[in-house]
Amino acid sequence: MEVKLRCLELGCYKCCKETEMQLSRRDIKRLEKLGYSKEEFSVEKDGVRILKNVKGGCYFLKNGKCVIYDHRPLGCKLYPIVYDVEKKVATVDDFCPISKEIPISKIKRAERVLFRHIIEIYGYLP
Repeated sequence: MEVKLRCLELGCYKCCKETEMQLSRRDIKRLEKLGYSKEEFSVEKDGVRILKNVKGGCYFLKNGKCVIYDHRPLGCKLYPIVYDVEKKVATVDDFCPISKEIPISKIKRAERVLFRHIIEIYGYLP
């Protein structure tokens, strides 16, 4: 599942700046198949691999474009739909400039995919 948004049309890549996008084993394997090593594009933080930042932006952000867009991690595909740890629900990250445009129906559809993704990363739903 992917959340289709207007961000590419708008040239926005705000979510790719100072990212801490968590990666599943599947995400890592997919990127390794493209010829990248996990040490090249990610770092470990609190026992979880996250995308590496270079010069304040995601390792894969080059000249305002995601060079792996068609193969990007699931968390990037679902963004700005994120997991609210306190409420234990999927919600929209207000950091995204077009967050108010996302209908509740899209959030609900993405929720199960997001929950499975988080369980794959952590082994449970925090």
